[in-house]
Amino acid sequence: MDAFTAINIAIEFVAVLLVFATIIGTIALSKKEKKDMIRFVILMLLLGLSSLINGLYFVFKGREGESIKILVFLFKSIKIAAGLWLVAGVNGFILSLFGSPKKWYRAYKISVYALMSAMTILLVINVFTHFMYYVDENNVYRRNSAFFIIHLVEGLVWAVDTVLFFLNRKTLSKQVQWTFYISLFFLVVTTVLQFVFPQIAFYDIMIALSIIFLLFGEQIQMREQLAKRDEQLLNQKVKLLQRQVSPHFIYNALTAIQTLPGNPEETKKAIGDFAKYLRSSLINVNDNTTLIPFKKELENVQIYFRLEKIRFGKSLQVEYDIRETEFDLPAMCVQILAENAVKHGVSVRREGGTVRISTKREGDDVIISVEDDGVGFDVNKQMDSTHIGIDNVRDRLRTMVGGELLISSEPGKGTVASIRFPLK
Repeated sequence: MDAFTAINIAIEFVAVLLVFATIIGTIALSKKEKKDMIRFVILMLLLGLSSLINGLYFVFKGREGESIKILVFLFKSIKIAAGLWLVAGVNGFILSLFGSPKKWYRAYKISVYALMSAMTILLVINVFTHFMYYVDENNVYRRNSAFFIIHLVEGLVWAVDTVLFFLNRKTLSKQVQWTFYISLFFLVVTTVLQFVFPQIAFYDIMIALSIIFLLFGEQIQMREQLAKRDEQLLNQKVKLLQRQVSPHFIYNALTAIQTLPGNPEETKKAIGDFAKYLRSSLINVNDNTTLIPFKKELENVQIYFRLEKIRFGKSLQVEYDIRETEFDLPAMCVQILAENAVKHGVSVRREGGTVRISTKREGDDVIISVEDDGVGFDVNKQMDSTHIGIDNVRDRLRTMVGGELLISSEPGKGTVASIRFPLK
């Protein structure tokens, strides 16, 4: 075994140890959600597999025997495939840093996975044709004329991701930006080192360091967001305590007014609806940790729309398409979306519009949609303080029922807010 081979084996197995140390440390200390944690572990396992397989290649390369030749070819095939899917995984991770992505970002992510699938098929074809790489008579891996396709695909994805990161840099914290630039620096250094010392495999360990720095920056941003959210929740609780007496007084006063003699029947009904709405809102605001039946939430939403129709008349139309009702959800989720549909959508439109509430079941999930044909808005622009309830809905859905809130909108064409979570 020559010195370069020994160095390469040492580098690859150090990279493996670094990867698994990062996995263990992140699982133990990170506050990632389960979905994000699974994605992170898969990403790191691909990197660990790439390093381990390359280390084994250096152990066996150059030895005699037909079985060794097969092993060497297999090791390099797995190594290249793991590297390609690692690029796809890092691409998904970088896109996730941007929060709610643009539609074409999602299309780009899907296209990257499709591209890597096509490259995997080419690797299978290469087993029979050796047009990209082969193993020579000395059982040493050699590149062939079409190997540039692999570098071209990987380089293209890295280049596009770098451009997207630069375009979205203002949405990220300074820490995430700097960790990305450091990671990019590692990649540049790797390219230079690989050119100067082609006998030494720097790629895996430098990629490991790059990804670890990216994850470190993400952790800093996540902790900052959690601290900011905790501060906002504390401020909201203080405000709720300050206002707690007032809604009780209003509710009791409205009930008393409703019983006064001489009130028209419609006025009594409207006051009764408002009193029910206020009481329900007061209870739900002060108990934000329990689930309520959807039928109760729907009743509150219907009361809200009846009151708003008194105000807007025929300019506000409401439609219901309720196909699923037997489930619980965090209180006021649909109600807040309904209020936003009226306040920021339909009421701003001169001729008014329609709000449509629907529920349906897809497999094991329930989907609730609040759709309006109002003025719409640009979802890529930061929402102002009047939309703070949206963040609250999204957080409670995620933490209480493992759900998500997706909002799609276009100026002049209305808005669709969709809640999705597993029924169980």
